[in-house]
Amino acid sequence: MLFSKGNAKFTPSVMRKWQAKQPKAAKLLQLWPVMNDEDKQAVGRLADVSKWPDTYLTQLTEPQAADALAELWPVLPEQAQEKLLHSLIALLLDKAKPVQEAAANLLLRLADERMISPLIVAALKDETYDITLVSKVLTGFSEKSGRILAMVYSGVNTAEKKRILQLVGQLRPATSTEILQFAVLEPEAELRILAAKTSALAPPPDLLTFLAPLVQDPENSVRAAACETLGRCGGTAAVPILQAAFNNDEAWTVKSMCASFLSKWEEQLAQQILLDEGESHGSSLVERVSG
Repeated sequence: MLFSKGNAKFTPSVMRKWQAKQPKAAKLLQLWPVMNDEDKQAVGRLADVSKWPDTYLTQLTEPQAADALAELWPVLPEQAQEKLLHSLIALLLDKAKPVQEAAANLLLRLADERMISPLIVAALKDETYDITLVSKVLTGFSEKSGRILAMVYSGVNTAEKKRILQLVGQLRPATSTEILQFAVLEPEAELRILAAKTSALAPPPDLLTFLAPLVQDPENSVRAAACETLGRCGGTAAVPILQAAFNNDEAWTVKSMCASFLSKWEEQLAQQILLDEGESHGSSLVERVSG
């Protein structure tokens, strides 16, 4: 018998057996529900000393191995938990996509905020991290992650700022406006383009504030990106800005971007006029919206 009757405790022989040889994940999961808290604490200490998590990590794409790590997690010593978090963060860079996904899913299950800072630091320092996967892991901690990103933004290099803007664009934290107010003024056009796209997260008044100077940017690609975000997210308040850019900008990419959104607004306005008044008065879009 593995357990004594009544209190489901391990017998000494079972503990000696597990000290000599790590149980397979399936066996651990089979016995875990009938262990009492004392048993689980003992197994947690044994797992740490015998480095069971390291073995289960090599089998991470097998659901039972991930489940075993999740069950062991609460009873592992704090140092072992932190080691496991760092190991999972490192596995987000594994060459095999299934391993990356399995590591991300387990981090999501563990939902431990101690992973936030080391994961952000790793993702900013190493451009091979998949930002979408990192964002997925940080989803439950978007606001705390956003505060960290806002604090470090001004002190990092251009490549790291790029990844911060990508993370902000996916996490959508409330602190995004704090980052954007600096990002739209960056000397590198690539960052200003990302800032223009990420400005879609800002509320309408801030959106216009952030994008107005970018519509006058010296780089065509930045102006086009700003006009695209204005067209998608700026509402009727953006129409006069887009109309002015269409009339005055010499770049074809900017003109075509503005035209695509202005034509949609014209159609919507004409339909609304027909509905409201039964006929189109031929007023210009800017006059109808701003007047």
